[in-house]
Amino acid sequence: MGIKNYIKMLCLLIVLGLLCETAAAQVSSSEGNRIWDENSNQNFTYTWTPQTYSGFYYDLDTGVGSENMTIQLTEGSRSVQRNELQYETRPIKTEFEFGDWDSYQVIGFMAEKYFAGYTENSSFVKDDISVISEGQLSKILTDSDDRKSLYTGSSLILEEGYSLNIVEVDINGDTVWVQLEKDGDVVDEDFLSSNSDYVYETKLGAAEDVPLIAVHLAQIFSGRETNAVFVEGIFQISDEYVQIENGDRFGKMEISSTSSSGITMKNRDSITLSKGDTIDIMGKLSFVVADANELRFAPIVETSEPGTYELRGTVYDEVFKTTVWTPFNFEGFYYSIDENVSTESLTLKEGISGRSINDEALVYSTSPALVKFEHDGWGSYEVIGFMAEKYFAGYPANTFGNSKSVSVLSDNILAKVLIDDDNKKSMSTGSSIVLENGYSLKASEVDINGKSVLFELYKDGKLLDSGIVSQNGDYIYEADIGGAEEVPMIAVHLSTVFRSRETDAVFIEGVFQISDDYSELSQGESFDRMEISTISSSGITMRNEDSISLSKGNTIDLMGNVKFKVADSSVLRFYPFVEVESAAQDQLEIEAPDVLVVGQAAEIQVMARNVSVSDVEIFLEDERIGTTGDDGTLTYTPNQEGKFTLSANKAGYISGSKDVDVVGAGVLKLLLSISPETVRIGDQINIVVTDSVEKKPVSGADVFFGGLKVEGQTGTDGTVSYWVTAPGTYTVNATKAGYEEGETVIEVSEDRANFEYSDFSIEPASVKGGDAVTIQVKVENTGNIAGETEVELLVNNESVDSKAVSLEAGASTVVDFSHTEEEAGTYNVEVGDMSGSYEVTKSTPFLSGIATLGILATAFILLRKRRN
Repeated sequence: MGIKNYIKMLCLLIVLGLLCETAAAQVSSSEGNRIWDENSNQNFTYTWTPQTYSGFYYDLDTGVGSENMTIQLTEGSRSVQRNELQYETRPIKTEFEFGDWDSYQVIGFMAEKYFAGYTENSSFVKDDISVISEGQLSKILTDSDDRKSLYTGSSLILEEGYSLNIVEVDINGDTVWVQLEKDGDVVDEDFLSSNSDYVYETKLGAAEDVPLIAVHLAQIFSGRETNAVFVEGIFQISDEYVQIENGDRFGKMEISSTSSSGITMKNRDSITLSKGDTIDIMGKLSFVVADANELRFAPIVETSEPGTYELRGTVYDEVFKTTVWTPFNFEGFYYSIDENVSTESLTLKEGISGRSINDEALVYSTSPALVKFEHDGWGSYEVIGFMAEKYFAGYPANTFGNSKSVSVLSDNILAKVLIDDDNKKSMSTGSSIVLENGYSLKASEVDINGKSVLFELYKDGKLLDSGIVSQNGDYIYEADIGGAEEVPMIAVHLSTVFRSRETDAVFIEGVFQISDDYSELSQGESFDRMEISTISSSGITMRNEDSISLSKGNTIDLMGNVKFKVADSSVLRFYPFVEVESAAQDQLEIEAPDVLVVGQAAEIQVMARNVSVSDVEIFLEDERIGTTGDDGTLTYTPNQEGKFTLSANKAGYISGSKDVDVVGAGVLKLLLSISPETVRIGDQINIVVTDSVEKKPVSGADVFFGGLKVEGQTGTDGTVSYWVTAPGTYTVNATKAGYEEGETVIEVSEDRANFEYSDFSIEPASVKGGDAVTIQVKVENTGNIAGETEVELLVNNESVDSKAVSLEAGASTVVDFSHTEEEAGTYNVEVGDMSGSYEVTKSTPFLSGIATLGILATAFILLRKRRN
């Protein structure tokens, strides 16, 4: 074959490679977004994967996910026919947080993480144990390698009513006697030595001898005054498993196959994606559909339960080389699905060099956009997403009767949008609705004709403003924000006024509030790694001032709540994410006596943000016992003795619960209270014992702290004192003849400095031999007293440098190291529990890459001349 033919073939291969790359990019884009939009030219057969949807379980370190969901849509139709929504999940191997235990099997199921089995590599089991092969799944409750210190008489509190009690340490400090309790009853005990595992096995459905709890005892200490046990590894799965088999239905989905290799589900009936609907698909997974003529929808996971949730963007990896994140592929950014309004984007303007994002190569931009108020009668306002949070930017003209437009962004000011809803709320005369930032609005009085209401606005309990509002009118509170004057900060729509001889009622339907704690921005201002390069009424642009090292296993604070999480892997893999917490203001709180008496009526009240909540369903265990009235109360008369859990549920609120004891008529139970509320080592605590009926002090009661009797008995005031000498979780009991025993649990915290490491970076990620890298880490004292620590730098497991750090409680600092290596190779770097690596290359030879190409070109010309 001639050289010309070689060249032609090479060119053809290059073109084919480019075409393949383009095709791969098209495939990726067809599955790279969370939101499906008929106007975005997306495939009608569409798949959500763990790499593209943050609701599905994904192990970033291994790059492996468990769940996939594929939908088959029909052009011009909003119906999903039977079996055209398919969900698949399979068990995958993941490592325990405590590394010595190796690995186990996990499976995502309906967007929640479940335990599937132990593998031959799981160090505390003898054989493979697969619960999924028995059609069972159990939630993973704890997987931690946090170090904890326990003392004789204290307990390690686990989930679902379990606790591991440290009974006694032998005199030589070689072994410890532990007991495992479930709801106060001992279910297991063992004698263990240092560097050993406590494992509790039980039958889980059809699976025999399943380790339910594993605790690694790293060290046992026996001193003259104190015995201690140090725990460094906890794993627990739920004993309340989910049973699955073919034909089982979960929401709209039905299991079509299940085995040890995975689960498949399909929709049994057709699903209609109606405008504005939220459709329960299965478990906590739903479809939210835009209230728009065009079809636009996305999967969402319910996050109403208390906790912290991670919202991540599409992964950057070998397949999805994602360079742009918007609300379509990053759920953390602000987005209005009804109006298809998005404002934020994060863009990699150039390729990643090794593991580094070059200076100013990462660009964040956001711009204001008009969105409708939730209350239709108010029109629109300007909103802007900023660092994954929703902010107010201004009002157009004729909003709330103001003929002029308002732009706070033009004054470089942003104010968070705190409330924007159209929920109907009822108020009686004298009651208040609780707003954000310490504000509350009181319906002070209804006029005699029942046509208007006197509203009073309070801030931190002090009267701030008042106004008379007629039916179908608006209460507006205005204030100055920076250079913008008389900006409407609070708006409440009064829909109906009702007046009768006995009751006055006010109904509101629309609340809007922006924060008075606004942010003033300026060009050049930095937020973590990003710096504002431009700001105006048209938007904000930010760039990374310095290079960003994507070191293995690192979490990088990018800006505000937005972070990058990098895989602990030799393969570069990362994603942006934000962490959100469920709204604490929507938490239902139950106020009821700790002890109820059979046959005696008791009042149960439900509150949220200090306001009574009506129409709340109350359950005693699984039995529905009633619904709260307009005053938020329910009167209940128990009919059986025992320990029970009251729970309160209402749509739009986080469920609340409270444990109560029900005793027989005439039975007196001892109640305990302990002060101070926060107990530390060395504190003298007062334990007060009262009776359950009249709440009077009980004298002559014996009190036990962690199983040891407290010296003396309670006095006439029902009090006995005790000096706390060791940290831990302790059960405190009280007994007296003629009374039912009472108990409570307290946590004794340790006065100590605790140092945690974060924001680890190595710059640059690749250097020539003899050139220095800068290693940086943030050190924070998360303890409750000042302390010192030695920050040690390890390179390839050898200590090469260290720096002493002294910090007050709650303080932090950044520690820098400079390090140089001569030899080419990969160098692993560790500081505390943070780690990463960088490359050292040989010094460049005198022949550069361009020179080499020149020589090859010359050789090519000579070859041509020779052939001619």
